[in-house]
Amino acid sequence: MRAVRQFSLRRQLIVRMLSIMMPLFVLLWVVAHFSSQYFINAAFDRSLVRRTYALADQVQVLQGKVQVNLPKAARELLVFDQEDLLFHRVVDPAGQVVEGERRMPSLPGGRPIKPGQLALYDGIKEGEPVRVAAFGLSLAGTSASGMVLVQVGETLSRRTALAQRATLAIVIPMFLMALAAAAAIAYGVGRGLAPVGRLRDRLSARKDFDLSPVPLEGTPTELRPFLDEINSLLQRLAGAVEAQSRFVADAAHQLRTPIAGIRAQAEAALSVGDADSARHALSHIAHAAQSMGDLVQKLLVLARVDAAENTLHLVRLDAADVARDGSREWALRALDERVEIGFEQEAGEAGLMGDAQLLKEMLGNLIDNALRYGGTRIAVAAGGTDRGTYWRVTDNGPGIPETQRDAVFAPFHRLSDGGGGAGLGLTIVQRIAQLHGATVDLSDGPHGRGLVVTIRFPPA
Repeated sequence: MRAVRQFSLRRQLIVRMLSIMMPLFVLLWVVAHFSSQYFINAAFDRSLVRRTYALADQVQVLQGKVQVNLPKAARELLVFDQEDLLFHRVVDPAGQVVEGERRMPSLPGGRPIKPGQLALYDGIKEGEPVRVAAFGLSLAGTSASGMVLVQVGETLSRRTALAQRATLAIVIPMFLMALAAAAAIAYGVGRGLAPVGRLRDRLSARKDFDLSPVPLEGTPTELRPFLDEINSLLQRLAGAVEAQSRFVADAAHQLRTPIAGIRAQAEAALSVGDADSARHALSHIAHAAQSMGDLVQKLLVLARVDAAENTLHLVRLDAADVARDGSREWALRALDERVEIGFEQEAGEAGLMGDAQLLKEMLGNLIDNALRYGGTRIAVAAGGTDRGTYWRVTDNGPGIPETQRDAVFAPFHRLSDGGGGAGLGLTIVQRIAQLHGATVDLSDGPHGRGLVVTIRFPPA
């Protein structure tokens, strides 16, 4: 037997909430990382630009030659930093390096810078990533012509370190908050599911046959639809149990009568001395035994019909073929009792979804009732309309009074004019019809005599 997989609702809620929080945490970490990196780069770039402009202010033109007059303090300030390596270069219009490094990262794409233009770009110097600011200083108004290229660069160690520290300063509190939120979620889910535990305790404390409704006081609104369905199920179950108890009691009463009759007749047969009286008593025993056998058979059929509700497998059938075969099975008994039985297939397609064995059982009960309650002719017909398929069983017997047509479907209900039946035939007919989604209609026969039973099946 395959084991049923179980899962915890509490665990499901916590996992799903955390599965939403974790991507958000990662997204916030990414946003914090790039945001801190952006603002730190902006601040460092502004410092780098100020140094570039400060270096450009030191450029002079004397007798047509470009010179850079850097005081010692200014030179130290320009190149000094505790973490990063700073470097610079000043190139005259002829392309000669006037001041600083001989080699500098070239401009992106090799595009020349224009006079008055400032450019910031990334590059590689001695295998290490650097950030460079380049400014085109125009020599207009001096004794020289053209443009001086002023470049100041720095490595990225301090930027990276500050970005990492800033990210950690944001992420660590966020992570601690996420852990606190996870603990709060676990606690809140546990508290929120506490009513479910109390409801479980109340249900487990019930007695075995307590089918009373589950109290709704103190239950969450989300559980109300679920509890309403449980109470509806309990109500239906209580009705079914009560009906079953009545049925068992009625069946016991019905069986008690023939058993008592058999016992009485057997004692009478044993006590009499002549053969005729004993034969008469044995005849009564045989009749009572037959009645009890019919009753037991009907009870078994009814039990099988009730059990079929959960295992019923419907297939497409030809209603005319099923009715014809079912009528043929009763032909010999009808002939023995001098009753004419016939079948007629009427117009229309007679297809239905059903269980052939149960449908024959239903038709057999209708024919059996017609034989038991008199009449000399039984007509079985099958046909179809645009609203579905139908069966019709007509007899010319005494019929059923209109006032009793609803009551005859109750178990063990018998008409006052007898017939010797068990009182379960039409009950079985109605149960089988309900399993197939069909309806049963009783009406007067032709010219007001007899009974017409019509079974209407839904479209296949």
